[in-house]
Formats: sequence, structure tokens, C-alpha cells
Amino acid sequence: MMKTIHEIEKKTQYYKVRFDDEWIMIEPEIFLKFHLKLLQTYDSKSYHQLIMENDYAHYYKLGIIHLKKMQTTKELSDYLRSKGAQESIVKQLVTKFIEKKYLDDYAYTKLYVQMKQNNDGPLMIFNKLREKGVSAELIESFTKHIDEDQILSRLLPKKISAIKNKSKKQAIQSLKGYYLRKGFSLEAVEAQIKKSMSSYQVDELELIKKEYAKLIKKYHNMEDQQVEYKIIQKLYAKGFKIEDIKKAIQS
Repeated sequence: MMKTIHEIEKKTQYYKVRFDDEWIMIEPEIFLKFHLKLLQTYDSKSYHQLIMENDYAHYYKLGIIHLKKMQTTKELSDYLRSKGAQESIVKQLVTKFIEKKYLDDYAYTKLYVQMKQNNDGPLMIFNKLREKGVSAELIESFTKHIDEDQILSRLLPKKISAIKNKSKKQAIQSLKGYYLRKGFSLEAVEAQIKKSMSSYQVDELELIKKEYAKLIKKYHNMEDQQVEYKIIQKLYAKGFKIEDIKKAIQS
């Protein structure tokens, strides 16, 4: 099927060309390469070639702009697909960008781990990079060198100093949950919390008294026996020892 150019409009960054009843945005370099002009006619093979080269040029430019921010092969591929690039174009461009070292999953992973390892644990780093399409083997080649104990020994004191109005048991549970969610291993977290908790000083009896006063107000409408039972339950759930609770209540 033949295609004929009926209109050409020059825009700032492209040419708007009407082939029969269809308008196509043509990249300037493609316009010049194919010497496009009014009433020029193309057979289906030539037209297909023109469109493929124009698509390649268009998505190449989009890719270059997007690569101003370092990213993985998967991230760029997903971006190009989201902009409408056909799979064949995506594969061509990814190959070209890898050849030019614009895309480099090894370099990206190395930099990502260097940036994140002082705050995030190996598991979180691994999961984030897997989401970005990096292979498990490549990620592990970097995360296996992360010294969790060293990192946690630096992070924990500051985190502990920020804890207020918690029993020692509550503080430990809070710290453990936080650093496990950050991707550190249970073994490393428990070991470093054990070493660091000596810096956490709290007057648990005084803390129980404050909590007790709040709970008395909350349950003032209940019978005395029910109130005491309820309060002891609540305080125990907060991590206080039964003997300390009773001592604080009786004092």
C-alpha cells in the first residue's frame, strides 16, 4: 500500500507530516535522511523503514534524557515501554545504551550499596535492587561484604538516646522491630542491642507511676478490683515486671 505526503508543518523540535490521512511526528534527522517533501510517495516497505527509524530516533532521545538520572536496565526498559516503545525498539536501545556504558547494572549496584549500606540492612538493599531488576547474584556479590555489626554499633546509640518513656523491654522490642524492618539480620540486631542497651537508663518505677496515674483516670468508672486487674494487665503488656508494677502501685 502506497503512502503519500500531503502536508508538512515545521515545529520547534520536529516536523509534523501528514501521510494520506495520518499525521506523524518526524524527528529532524529522519526528515533530512529521507528527504521528505510534499507529494513524495512511499511503498509499504520504505514507509515501514521510515517509521521504524523515526521511532528509534524518538525513543533514543527520550532514553538519553531519562538517563540523566542513573538507573538500572529494567528501569529504563520499563520507562520506554510506558512511553509506547515497541519491544524491538526497547531491546535495540538497551543494547546500544549498554555498549555506550550509559546503562551499567554492575556500576549502579555498587554505587547503590555504597550509598545505602550505612543506614539500611542487607535484606532491604537486596529487595530494593531486585525490584529494580538487578540479579540476585550481582546484589549478593556486594551485600555479602556489609558489616552489619559495625553499622548497627554506630546507629544504635543515637536511636537509643531518642527513646523516651519506655520500659527497657519496650525499648528493646521497638529497636528490634525497627532494625529488622530496615533489613538487618535478627542475629546482628539482637547482639548489638544487647551490647548497646547499657546506655539506656530509665527509672521504671517512676515510669510505672506515671502510666498508672493515666490509667486510673481512664478506668475510673470501673469497680476498684476490676480497675486494679485491668491496670496491671496494661502495664505488664507495656513491658514492666509484675513485681515492679505491684511495688509502684503500693507505694
